[in-house]
Amino acid sequence: MGSIKVKWVLFRKHRFKTFLLTVLIPCVIILLLIETKEFVYQKDFPSYCLQRSFELNNVFVPELELYLRMYSNDYKTYKGMLTRSMRYYWPGNASMVVVLDSENEKDHKLANTLVQTYPYPRICFQAPVDPKVYHGRGHERMQRDYFYPELFASKEYIGYIDTDTLFVTRVTKDLLFEDGKPVIIGFYGRAFCGFWSKISETTAALFKTKEVMRCMSIFPVIIKVQHVVAARKYLAKLHNTTFDELYEKYVVAFDSFAQYNALCQYIWMFHRDEYTFYFQLIPHTLDGQWHGEKLSPGRQAPEYYELNVKPEQKIPKARSSVHYRYFHDWPNPVTFRRTLMSGLCYSGGFEICKEKCNFFNKTALQVEMFIFDFNDWTWDKRCIEAQKRHYASVQKESEETLRSAIQLGCDEIDSLTIYD
Repeated sequence: MGSIKVKWVLFRKHRFKTFLLTVLIPCVIILLLIETKEFVYQKDFPSYCLQRSFELNNVFVPELELYLRMYSNDYKTYKGMLTRSMRYYWPGNASMVVVLDSENEKDHKLANTLVQTYPYPRICFQAPVDPKVYHGRGHERMQRDYFYPELFASKEYIGYIDTDTLFVTRVTKDLLFEDGKPVIIGFYGRAFCGFWSKISETTAALFKTKEVMRCMSIFPVIIKVQHVVAARKYLAKLHNTTFDELYEKYVVAFDSFAQYNALCQYIWMFHRDEYTFYFQLIPHTLDGQWHGEKLSPGRQAPEYYELNVKPEQKIPKARSSVHYRYFHDWPNPVTFRRTLMSGLCYSGGFEICKEKCNFFNKTALQVEMFIFDFNDWTWDKRCIEAQKRHYASVQKESEETLRSAIQLGCDEIDSLTIYD
């Protein structure tokens, strides 16, 4: 009996030793590693900007800095769409900052290429935050990061753009600012789809009042840096929490969020007199009627726009670009070349390179300036007057620089594909 007891004790000691070696100690080590990793994660990947060895001259709209948050996998789109179209349509040089992932080795390698090629942007790296804040999704991380422009911005205003922004006409200052105020075009009317309807509910929950407009509706989205910072602080205070805790809650809980909607909501509520707002109706019928059909629960009712939006704010306004991945048959190389060429033809290409502009009608509407994310403004017959006003402004540009841009497009257009 005694020997059995001894064996049992030895067996239990052996099992305990095995438990220590195979379960408890490894778990403790893993936990320590996790804690250490989190500490190193934050310490080793700070936010910072590279020092540029030169300054750009002849900067178009010097008070504005284009602001792009991207990562290395988007480089082909950046090169094939955004910067190619800027070469044709952005006058002079652009003040631009590209913000990359601080912890991504490929992003650091890409930085060397970006800083040496047109449009020669400033390069900054943004530190990672706990992935739970953005639910582990890169797109939501980007949206969250856009609320911290003061970390990197060097101008009074930033103009948010995406890598698939495709400029489609010569950019004139009055497309960006009117009387010194940034131009904002917002959508109102019926919800385009359930996804955007749900986003309006998120915006309404964040601000505790119904959403006024959808602002994934124009590029660049130009906002004063201090207003973005103020919007972030306002939302945190409104919900008595930190911004990241608030962001985590609404990204996870609603699973639908648009940073531009939130930013436009804030500036409309508190700074509308400092911006020039235009409202594009998304109608229920082709003749421009909308009586609340397909109204999102999070969006203001039709009566709101009758009371709070001036008639002159509902006049069509030309845009400088399209969000190309959400514009017609975007992978088609023929469609891509025609879209890219359209503004060059209307700027003077009908005379300079006639054979490349045969597809377009000189007196017709350039629809590319009035469609964004599949939302079409061309039902409003006043678009043609907006187009005439814009191209009258284009003709004030130096004839030499305008002709040079048109000729560049004419020479290159036939060989272009989206990702070459």
